[in-house]
Amino acid sequence: MAKVSFSQYSMWSSCPQQYKLNYIDKLGESSGNIHTLFGSAMHETIQHYLSVMYGVSKKQADEIELDSLLLDRMKENFTKEKEALSEGAPCTQLELEEFYGDGRRILSWFKKYCSKFYSKSGYELVGIEIPLNANIKPGVHFIGYIDIVLRDLAENSIIIVDLKTSTMGWNQYQKADKMKNSQILLYKKYYSELFNVPLTKIKVEYQIMRRKLPEDSAFPIPYISKHVPPSGSPSVNKVYDEFMEFINTVFDDGGGFKDIEFPKVPGQNKKNCKWCEFMSRGICDGKASK
Repeated sequence: MAKVSFSQYSMWSSCPQQYKLNYIDKLGESSGNIHTLFGSAMHETIQHYLSVMYGVSKKQADEIELDSLLLDRMKENFTKEKEALSEGAPCTQLELEEFYGDGRRILSWFKKYCSKFYSKSGYELVGIEIPLNANIKPGVHFIGYIDIVLRDLAENSIIIVDLKTSTMGWNQYQKADKMKNSQILLYKKYYSELFNVPLTKIKVEYQIMRRKLPEDSAFPIPYISKHVPPSGSPSVNKVYDEFMEFINTVFDDGGGFKDIEFPKVPGQNKKNCKWCEFMSRGICDGKASK
């Protein structure tokens, strides 16, 4: 049975050859780096705080040593990523120290302004890392995990929250990026189907945690900001149709891979090659398919 995630779809959309090398030829190694291990650690730390806040009390959540929790999670993720590598390490000691310092500032800000994002009055926590497992085609399942799901008790509606870490936050072009916005809309689609909640009763939002703040800003900039993409039924259905085009192009009716071309797509100025492990390992030459 094939299991497909949004990250697979995103990779295929950027460069089908990278997708083939990773998921069909299975030549990929651990892609862990300081950004991924820090992002996972921040997710786990924020999620733990919210679990205690909604499950016990805000007072007890505020008593959690978030800095220590973040450090522990970063160490655990570093060890896991290092063990997955054939050689070397996912990052340097200096990177760990820099990102840990950035994370401490984010968490300090989060505790101070938590009420801007989360309230116990009129809301309840439905779950953390809620799994989505949907049969989308014979032999093919969609697999995903939603970071945070809340229920608005007054409206009896659902709020899907996806946490993102970023160096400087998302600019206007990143907020308009179709692929970035597609992830949470696809999650909305499958949450609606799996939990029998109408699309009209589900809201979505990204919460973007920025590590660095511009020094020359004329006004205060928050360490965490919301981005709410258009998420009405037309937007959700468009994303779903495009995702299913990928599924039907790559997989046959039995869930196996089709014998098709997977072209190399370096992108403008080889942007798709910049972080590609197959380029850095010499497996791909980064030249566009003719």
